Amino acid sequence: MPRYFFDVHDGTFARDEDGVELANVDAARKQVWTTLPAMASQREADGDMAFQLRMDVRDENGRHLFHAALAFVIEPAAE
Repeated sequence: MPRYFFDVHDGTFARDEDGVELANVDAARKQVWTTLPAMASQREADGDMAFQLRMDVRDENGRHLFHAALAFVIEPAAE
């Protein structure tokens, strides 16, 4: 089974050195689809009104396959 690596950018960079064995690239996309929102829900409020999470996905040969980003913004209502 192929191994996929999920590098995370959230203001810092965390390179995935272990990866996850998944059936195919579609399974890797589904992994990202569930992981990014879960990561966002675990983020503690730090006073910022916005943040972005990005995940770059590589295959076991180091080839970049795709990336996904999730942005969260709180904007005050206009008066």
